[in-house]
Amino acid sequence: MVAIILLIAAFIFLVDAAFMLGKVNSKGAATANAIVGALMAVLGLWSSGTAKDEGTLIVAGLTMAFSMFYLIFAWDLFGDYDLTGLGYYCLGAGLYVALTSYFYFNAGDLRFGLFAFSWAVLFLAAFASMALKLAWGRFIGWLLAIEGIVTLLFPAFLIMIGKW
Repeated sequence: MVAIILLIAAFIFLVDAAFMLGKVNSKGAATANAIVGALMAVLGLWSSGTAKDEGTLIVAGLTMAFSMFYLIFAWDLFGDYDLTGLGYYCLGAGLYVALTSYFYFNAGDLRFGLFAFSWAVLFLAAFASMALKLAWGRFIGWLLAIEGIVTLLFPAFLIMIGKW
């Protein structure tokens, strides 16, 4: 399940990177975010309901943090709404993801600790851009592209082929 969640997240990171870099229009990005957000919300809720350990609950929480971002982002893009509220959502999500980074480091999982740390940086950069109105769009676009490949796409593939 984790590999599929990472794979889907990788794809939407790349769509959102292209949007932030001006390569995809808002309606195209909104459609992709709505579909991925809905799918990931189902996967996150299912994971949380079937969790037998804290690691699975952490993954479910991460999945829900990202899925709610995608759904709110889609809504805001479809309606051409101001992104300030989503920015403040990113503050809370960024703090949660930073805590998951601590969990992974404490559990001895350096790779996912670093991945979660990088995702927390991304959420907090989104907070700074959307809520505080800092002009970090291009930076966030490149961060999404790099993190999408390094922390999501490659790990998902390696997990799928048993090389993780």
